[in-house]
Amino acid sequence: MLEARCLRALYKNVPAQWPAPTIDPGQPWQEWGPVPGPGSSAQSEAAEDAKNRQIVSLGARLFFDKQLSRKKQISCASCHQPDKSFTDGKASAVGEDGLMGKRRTPPLFAAPFADALFWDGRARTLQEQVVGPIENPVEMNHALSDLIPRLQDSEDYRQAFQQAFGASSSNPIDAERLARALAAYVVTIRPAATRFDEFIAGDTTALNDQELVGLHLFRTKARCMNCHNGPMLTDNGFHNIGLSFYGRRLQDLGRFEWTRDPADLGLFRTPSLRNVAKAGPWMHNGLFPSLDGLLRMYDVAMGPDPKETGLLVPRKSERIQVLNLSDEELQALLAFLQVL
Repeated sequence: MLEARCLRALYKNVPAQWPAPTIDPGQPWQEWGPVPGPGSSAQSEAAEDAKNRQIVSLGARLFFDKQLSRKKQISCASCHQPDKSFTDGKASAVGEDGLMGKRRTPPLFAAPFADALFWDGRARTLQEQVVGPIENPVEMNHALSDLIPRLQDSEDYRQAFQQAFGASSSNPIDAERLARALAAYVVTIRPAATRFDEFIAGDTTALNDQELVGLHLFRTKARCMNCHNGPMLTDNGFHNIGLSFYGRRLQDLGRFEWTRDPADLGLFRTPSLRNVAKAGPWMHNGLFPSLDGLLRMYDVAMGPDPKETGLLVPRKSERIQVLNLSDEELQALLAFLQVL
């Protein structure tokens, strides 16, 4: 392992001038960079709406309003808490009446930049994504056909929707405008700046020696850059990392459960690692209560594939390999993750 003194010479400039990371042959990747501004988004319609401050303000108000759930018990922010990287600190999402979801609440930082949303990619737009939890029976459990009249009964909301979207010949509140307002707010969500941002901007003193070693390992021996690249530290792709629990009580076949395509067996969307230290527990099922434990499982390639054979048996991605990291290297990686 290179000494920190040597690494500072390698990483003394901005990322575009750094040594290339270890990437598997044929894998597309992007170099790290600053978090993109409000005008940069794969969700073009939501980004356009976000230019209107009144629509964004309305969306934020709705996001934190428990009226959106049928029994007024939870809001979007009950699961997507800003101080927890817009997740909730729980292994499984909890809806109205304490009903448990199947998966962990995903952080929202990558949502503005993804063209497929949720852990399994079943929503193509933010407008589609934001109304999914509202109508989901184990989340907010509120049919839009019942929610819209509730909002229409509010003079404050009628005025807010009219100010945001303009005069309407009919009631200014409808399902489309509700989705647009929420999506416009979500598309503005960005992670808090960290010392990592200072470092990639050229401040070579922003990371201590251990964190710098962790950065180098992340980009090389630990192979993390194969999936966690680009400004948001995610490829926004779908991968099977070996946590399908095939044939067991917690089985979750990921994207396959939506597409029914055998090629999607066990695939889950790569989350952003921005502010990752605040986003636990980790993985789609909240399996890991600590980043240390998570790194140690990656080190041993997440365990073996199922013994069963056949077209409908999930297989790990070839990107998941035994790493043979030392304890010192694992601690350096952990230190680096904590500054992202």
